[in-house]
Amino acid sequence: MYYPILKAKRHELNTLYDLSSKLDSKKYKPVIEPVNASLNEVLDVVEELYKNAVVPLVVINPSQGYYSTASLVTVYAQLQASAKSANRFTPCIKVRDASDSTSLALLSSYPNAAIYLENDIGVSSLGLLNSASCVLLNQQKVDDSIISRLDKVVLYSDSFAKKKRNADYGNSSFYSNLHVSYKRRSNAIGFGDFTIMGEEFTEAGGPAYVVAIHASHIDGVSPNSMQVKHFLSITGGNVPSNPGGKYLEALDQLIRFDAANPGLFDSTLGMSEFKVSHAAGHYPGLGIVKEMSMKHHIESVCNYI
Repeated sequence: MYYPILKAKRHELNTLYDLSSKLDSKKYKPVIEPVNASLNEVLDVVEELYKNAVVPLVVINPSQGYYSTASLVTVYAQLQASAKSANRFTPCIKVRDASDSTSLALLSSYPNAAIYLENDIGVSSLGLLNSASCVLLNQQKVDDSIISRLDKVVLYSDSFAKKKRNADYGNSSFYSNLHVSYKRRSNAIGFGDFTIMGEEFTEAGGPAYVVAIHASHIDGVSPNSMQVKHFLSITGGNVPSNPGGKYLEALDQLIRFDAANPGLFDSTLGMSEFKVSHAAGHYPGLGIVKEMSMKHHIESVCNYI
């Protein structure tokens, strides 16, 4: 099963909402980490996912955005207080490292919760971890001897090769083969990633010197690795202006590439939205552009499973 990990920002939540009726519920289970004080949009997404037989994991002790400084975390109580989301999600406890005893102690109150490890946690917590419904971890940050002794593991990675400047992207970059390699571990029940957004939380993007469109695809032959094609605007790269015109330049490259390489990209909701935008010559805003890329990524992964 695929566990895409998303911050509960507007465009990430819109992505999940729009895909909820499109994807096979047996193939994916989103992980949502709240980042804003208001949970109204999270409630709506949980409700919509549940209508389509998807029970997401929601981090109940988030640590990013608003929650990086909030002294009182009441995410679980708010979710349970709403008819839209009560008992329609799996609580997920984020654990920073072995010293994060406060987070580990939450398992006694939420025994069926999932655990989301950010770093190695040590052998002394194995019994506690195995009482969780599953443990999400990055195998590059957790000792292999620990991973092998866990019962239900979801392997995730921060796979997107994010650049400081859009101008620095090449034509293509390797993303991951975790959607294939996770099966090598007998205790792995799934895999996850952060789509094309990356693990690091940011409030908003910078000025549009260069507009980039990222389009994921999985190779049709072994080893079936995932790659990301990058389509960049051409003109005006020295000034942060005309994002609409720059977007249409990048979009035209994507559409031309897709026409010249039929079947490389899956036919997805996100890709169809790019094509509609191109036909209309419409610039929807950079946030929506990221939505379309995220939709395409998640649906492409689900298509492979």
